[in-house]
Amino acid sequence: MASLRAVPVGAVRVRPAAAADGPGLFGAWQRAREHNASIDRRIVPVPISQREFIADFEQMLARKTSAAFVAETDGRLVGFISGGVEANQPDRLPQRHATIGYLYVDDGYRRRGIARALFEAVAGWAQQVDGVSHFEMTVITADEAAAAFWRSIGFSPFISRLWAPLSAPERDA
Repeated sequence: MASLRAVPVGAVRVRPAAAADGPGLFGAWQRAREHNASIDRRIVPVPISQREFIADFEQMLARKTSAAFVAETDGRLVGFISGGVEANQPDRLPQRHATIGYLYVDDGYRRRGIARALFEAVAGWAQQVDGVSHFEMTVITADEAAAAFWRSIGFSPFISRLWAPLSAPERDA
């Protein structure tokens, strides 16, 4: 199993998440979901209670194929990232890749290198997982700021995921 370590960023410390972080992360996770929903109306957050979130969070922390890191200052959580390992489709190698689930930094702490430090923490974890050599992840197309951030740290487009309602009119071939 990959080891997790703390990384300082100025007065903010990035460290592996712990089950005790669950209550503090719930609000930040809700804000991340609200942001995503505000970017695209097709994203409709399903109501999830704090108790349900904490139970899922603890299960995620227990999996060897998942990791989460938090950024904190003065005992207050100001950001988090979750990552995991997923199987690739049969025609894409290697067989597994790392992915990012959520990345969030409180408004007042943005543009200080915290998101980059959070990503570097999860990337360090992923580098220690056998058979994983790259990241793949989804980014909401309309979230230009998020896409710009991910490009700034080395991500580039790979596969576009397209969307259409089932009621789309037929097209002439």
